[in-house]
Amino acid sequence: MEQVELLAQSREEFGKKGPARRLRSTGRVPAVLYGAGIDGSVVMSLENKELVKVLHTEAGKNVLINLKLDGADDPRLVMFQEVVKHPLKETIQHVDLLVVSKDHTIVVDVPIHLTGKAEGVTLGGHLQQELRQVKVECMPQSIPDAIDFDITELAIGQTIHIGDLVLPDGVSAHDDPAGTIVSIVAPVTETEEISAEEAEDELAKSFGEEPGAKAEEESKE
Repeated sequence: MEQVELLAQSREEFGKKGPARRLRSTGRVPAVLYGAGIDGSVVMSLENKELVKVLHTEAGKNVLINLKLDGADDPRLVMFQEVVKHPLKETIQHVDLLVVSKDHTIVVDVPIHLTGKAEGVTLGGHLQQELRQVKVECMPQSIPDAIDFDITELAIGQTIHIGDLVLPDGVSAHDDPAGTIVSIVAPVTETEEISAEEAEDELAKSFGEEPGAKAEEESKE
């Protein structure tokens, strides 16, 4: 698992509106640090450009961060707990970080990557992916960037469950093994629509009557 360094600065101004807005106008993002060894929480700020770079590594939000607060020589190992973005602009508004230990397992969401083209899709079936990530438990340094699954041999009517995933050593699924990841469903057969008159003709034939006879009788009346 990739580890990156991130510098943080303590902040004295608190508040979600005025202080936070002023901080973001300087190119920094409000952040809070929680976890073992911290009494309550530590409020700080992160440089926005560096924060964006960290979030765009292959590990994404699961990246391990060596956080240096106010230039300290002894960085803390942390991970993202929550990243709040603006609903329209998608800019980062706030970050929560969590201290983790290399000696204790953690539970994280890891993306599921499907590889190959399913045989059932080639034959006309439709792929339905129910889950795009799975919760796993492992040591921080063992977090996989993604879980790959080859669906090449998946036929129409077959389903892959969480329990079918092949996980790296030291990594175990934390979700229900019976949870559905992906299915190949049969194509919907298009049925020819018939009119009410055609339906009556087909019914007449089944009774040995002449098609359209009933309609002629009704017109005479």
